[in-house]
Amino acid sequence: TDCEKEPGSMLWIFVMIGNIIRGMGETPIMPLGISYLEDFAKAENSPFYLGCLQTATVIGPFLGFLLGSLCAKLFVDMGSVNAEDITITVTDARWVGAWWLGILICASLNLLAGIPFWFLPKTLVKEGETNEPEEVRKKSVILLQENEAEHAKQSM
Repeated sequence: TDCEKEPGSMLWIFVMIGNIIRGMGETPIMPLGISYLEDFAKAENSPFYLGCLQTATVIGPFLGFLLGSLCAKLFVDMGSVNAEDITITVTDARWVGAWWLGILICASLNLLAGIPFWFLPKTLVKEGETNEPEEVRKKSVILLQENEAEHAKQSM
């Protein structure tokens, strides 16, 4: 009969896989980011950096929803269809917004924000340590001691 139950959609699996992948990308930010800041920032600057990190985690979703709502007001085929030829409006159930535009905007912003990180050294020096190898430090200490000894001889 027509009232028989049909099998449900399996699209939820794609949503679950997407959330798992997103979680794998988001998970390290807080524990690793905070410990990284604590290790490499000066003690007086660390609270400011942690506050910036927390503020970004609060404001980020807000800005994402705002960008999504602005992109949804634009028609999905905005480059290939003349805007005057579109007969449906944003409130029509057939309207499809330019959801893909937000992804392009965010990807561009992430690329721009990542440019300064390309110029960081491969390893950062902790506070109170130097970036020189041990041999160079020993040689410079020996040279310094020789200079001091020579200067002491000259002043006698």
